[in-house]
Amino acid sequence: AALDVLGAARAVAAAIAKLGDVDLVIAGRNSTDDESGAFGATLARALRWPQLTYVGKIAELVHEAGVPADCFQTVVGGGDVGAMLVEERVDAVCFTGSHATGVKVAAAVAPRLLRLQLELGGKDPVYVCDDVDVGAAAAAVADGAFYNAYVHDRIWDRFVAAFVDTVRGYVIGDPFDEQTYIGPLARRDAALAHLDAQVADALGRGARALTGGRRVARPGFFFAPTVLVDVDHTMAVMREETFGPLIGLAPVASDDAAVALMNDTAYGLTAAVYANERRRAERLLAGVNAGSAYWNCCDRVSPRLPWTGRGDSGLGVTLSRDGIAAFVRPKAWHLRGP
Repeated sequence: AALDVLGAARAVAAAIAKLGDVDLVIAGRNSTDDESGAFGATLARALRWPQLTYVGKIAELVHEAGVPADCFQTVVGGGDVGAMLVEERVDAVCFTGSHATGVKVAAAVAPRLLRLQLELGGKDPVYVCDDVDVGAAAAAVADGAFYNAYVHDRIWDRFVAAFVDTVRGYVIGDPFDEQTYIGPLARRDAALAHLDAQVADALGRGARALTGGRRVARPGFFFAPTVLVDVDHTMAVMREETFGPLIGLAPVASDDAAVALMNDTAYGLTAAVYANERRRAERLLAGVNAGSAYWNCCDRVSPRLPWTGRGDSGLGVTLSRDGIAAFVRPKAWHLRGP
């Protein structure tokens, strides 16, 4: 049956928004013609969810939003299931996950010249200028960017103190408890081992942990929010994806030094600048190789703006009109009457 692509995309987006961020593979077929040859569109999608991702009620919500059951299906499994899915007779593959797996997906579909979208990792650096409200900036960066942050050395001591104070106030616990601010890791032992390795690497190279730096001694897969200082770019935590409550803070002497360090990563997903002057922030962000730029905010997504990565952060675009267009194919009609 014909299905309005724009309407379907909005319905799917609305349903997925109820569940928050998820990792997924989408393999789909679409056509620009219905059976009668009139202008129309059909859309079919199958989603492969990683074993370590909570699926919840995603299919039920999408169907409730109006997408027919045979047009949207979910499949739970690991890499073998994902590999089988992309081998099916599909017109496009969209993948969200790690860079390493994204490269494998790209290699698998390349011989068929399929349309491919890859939303991969990110480092998402933040630079805090010297003219900000230090307390407000520290709280905002702690809340939205546990990745890595560069701080102008004129405000370094005050920012670190405010940042650590904020982090120490976070409540770790059951995510169903309204008082909880930091819940467990979704990827279980794999995520904990990754955080352990990044902390050990940084400490072994001279970094200091001002708070956290270890697993939480309680049932579940919890890692204490960790703030590292005396860090540099020989350490994995400053250049590679972390995906957990671990951040490295580094002082910088100038705006130019901050931009150089923000670009010293293979990823290019997002970047943020905290500054009083919009012109200063825009000038700095224009020099950072990232798909999304934030001024006085970070780690947020708008359905009205494109979400796209550069470098090892992936290919293609989601969200906005560009993201909707990614799921259809143009067809030119040259028609002349008798």
